[in-house]
Amino acid sequence: MMRSVDARGQGGRDFDLVSMGRTILDVYGEQVGCRMEEVSSFAKYVGGCPANIAIGASRLGLKVALIARVGDEQHGRFLREQLAREGVDVSHVRTDPARATGVAFLAIRDKETFPLLHYRDNCADMAISPDDYTAEFIGRARALLISGSHLTTPFARANIAAGIGRARARGTRVIFDIDYRPLFWGLAQRDAGESRFVESSKVTAASQEFLHLCDLVVGTEEEIRIAGGSVDTLEALRGIRAKTAATLVLKRGAQGCVAFEGAIPARIDDGLVVPGFPVDVFNVVGAGDGFMGGLLFGWLRDLPLAEACRIGNACGALVVSRHGCAPASPTAGELAWFLERDRTGGPPDLYRDRELTRLHRATTRRDRPARLQIVDCDGDLAPGAARVRTDASFKSLVAVAMLGLRESMPGLGIVLDHRDGEDALYRIGSSSGWVARPIAIPGRVPLAFEDELPAGVALRHWPLHHLVSCSIAPADGIARAIQDERLRELYLACQHYGHELVFVVASDAPGAAAAIATVESLHANALLPDWWQLPASLLATDGSAIVQRIAKSNPQCRGIVADIDGLDIDDAADAIRRLRASPLISGIAAGRALLGDCAQAWIAGNATEAATIDALCGRLARFAALGDD
Repeated sequence: MMRSVDARGQGGRDFDLVSMGRTILDVYGEQVGCRMEEVSSFAKYVGGCPANIAIGASRLGLKVALIARVGDEQHGRFLREQLAREGVDVSHVRTDPARATGVAFLAIRDKETFPLLHYRDNCADMAISPDDYTAEFIGRARALLISGSHLTTPFARANIAAGIGRARARGTRVIFDIDYRPLFWGLAQRDAGESRFVESSKVTAASQEFLHLCDLVVGTEEEIRIAGGSVDTLEALRGIRAKTAATLVLKRGAQGCVAFEGAIPARIDDGLVVPGFPVDVFNVVGAGDGFMGGLLFGWLRDLPLAEACRIGNACGALVVSRHGCAPASPTAGELAWFLERDRTGGPPDLYRDRELTRLHRATTRRDRPARLQIVDCDGDLAPGAARVRTDASFKSLVAVAMLGLRESMPGLGIVLDHRDGEDALYRIGSSSGWVARPIAIPGRVPLAFEDELPAGVALRHWPLHHLVSCSIAPADGIARAIQDERLRELYLACQHYGHELVFVVASDAPGAAAAIATVESLHANALLPDWWQLPASLLATDGSAIVQRIAKSNPQCRGIVADIDGLDIDDAADAIRRLRASPLISGIAAGRALLGDCAQAWIAGNATEAATIDALCGRLARFAALGDD
């Protein structure tokens, strides 16, 4: 995921942007082309313009903080965790003990119609108070973003006044996102959340109250009209200009935008016209927030206004091609790809562009520990043992040991199959930085997926933090063709649901040439996994050739995990030191070599639970330090 280029924002301040205001849960219907009443499943995202913009700007590389309130419940914790994962500073996202997090349900009826239902009655973000932040904190940022949706109540409006006052006193620029929603002002029925314009002198007066203190004002045609007090857009622009010397930016959807730094001209098109990008629209909701993230990236980097607007238009075009708003925001890598594609005349259907889909997912993946030690619990860890206890009970003890070590050994991860590792999977939850789950049925050639289901069906109920691990067995002829098609199906399913994919070459692989052939064959079929798990014995002798193939064909590969099974764990240190010379070697994995003795003793009934957990902790500690001495 993209981060700022340094620890501080531009201009010597800690943050480029502090965004303040609406922070809610967006619940998007997954079925497209139907009424809200007909939607059967939903996806949840971060929502609310200030929060969406914070994520969009952070993904491009700005240093961003958010001032908000969320409820003391699961939705509030989700928002805080997701914002932090996106690189947004959440030190001033307060938990409100008395109010719930706001929620918005949305459906995509067609390219222009989006039924929207808000639950915002006395919600947490409307209670943001000047006591939630200090003038010193506002002064640490180059700019403060405020939103018109927080002008709807006297309390929230007073907080906006306090924030602006503190910003002006500390030399922090003020950005006003007009963000007009008639529903929030009681001007539309509850089931008309998608309504964007109803005339109101009350809203106009509230929108104009702080214009003279702003440095940048941004809005759609409807929002400019409400802030300017006229249904004629040109007259509305003049009404706003009479109140402020701020730079004004008029968003015009697919047409792009027009900016005004001085007097409003005789015609709108006599302003700084920056054309939009012709793309097929999948979902119009969120385009403005995507635009704003891109515009602010350029504006706060002091780029020419035309270039800042062009970046905003590009980000808006990318967002309308996807599901959701905040998760659709592009990263710097995607923005560069899109601008180059526009230069060379790429097709407008971004929604179905496989390369963009891959790049979006690859550049928005969650962080992982820099060095991984993977405990591979897949399969039988104690072959031949007298079965007094179950494999499942032993794997649960491994989970208990790992949970006790997670603070001191953040790189410890685990591979657990669902057959006899289900309880251990539940115990581990998302507490580990790496939880991989094999999807292939062991020993099947061509491969088949768990419960004999298609990959897309099997993954539907997997938690998103589970990595998908798939062993690649040699296959020829018809079996090879079937296997390749199933791997393609798996790859696309992982892209769709957002799971990271691990391709595994078993420790008994026939040799480096076969491993290289497997890598090249999969890459030739555009199957580019996030990770590879390869035998350490191969990597130690022929690793440079394999690593070079992977690095060349898949620059977004996160890394290679070296599987030391087949080596004595205490004799593997030298090999691991040599492997770590390559930056693509990200960790080590071990199964029987690490756990076999403990598994044999437990399953045979020759060890107590306490003794087994103590032994496992010692083995895991040694494993985590392997190759360091």
